[in-house]
Amino acid sequence: MAKSNNTLCLDKFYPEKDLMITDIDQQSDKIIIQMKSTSSSCKCPKCNRITQKYHGTYTRKVQDLPILGKNVQLEICSHEYACLNDECEVISIAETFDGFLNNYSRMTERCVDFICTLALETSCEGCARVCRTLGIKTSGDTVIRLLLKRYESLPQPEVSDVIGVDDF
Repeated sequence: MAKSNNTLCLDKFYPEKDLMITDIDQQSDKIIIQMKSTSSSCKCPKCNRITQKYHGTYTRKVQDLPILGKNVQLEICSHEYACLNDECEVISIAETFDGFLNNYSRMTERCVDFICTLALETSCEGCARVCRTLGIKTSGDTVIRLLLKRYESLPQPEVSDVIGVDDF
């Protein structure tokens, strides 16, 4: 792809070591970015063993932050790997891109971060309305689920066994 001085280089906005942009389709209301995984191995989520045994490919469709008010859909041709540990219950491993896209996510982590931050400053329904205006497809219920998922991933607060007089 030839790049001129006034063309935005999108490669820098995505994990270059894991993903390669193969095509960009700009429509009137959305931008579809097709990507291909460049990994050659994956770690099993259960036994933490790294495997290089290729099992197949599948296409993941996920939402990213909007570009100039247009919805951005990523179509990622992702790899599946086979776990080589005979004692592990996992047969095939779906590739994840840690810090960018996690298991079963329909949105990139930065999109989820934006939605959660906006929801904490407004409300879940207000956040959903603002997101729709910006080009992010979400609902108030989805915002609640994202906030609950974030809350559940936080470490449990430590509580003391002793209560002082001033604690009442």
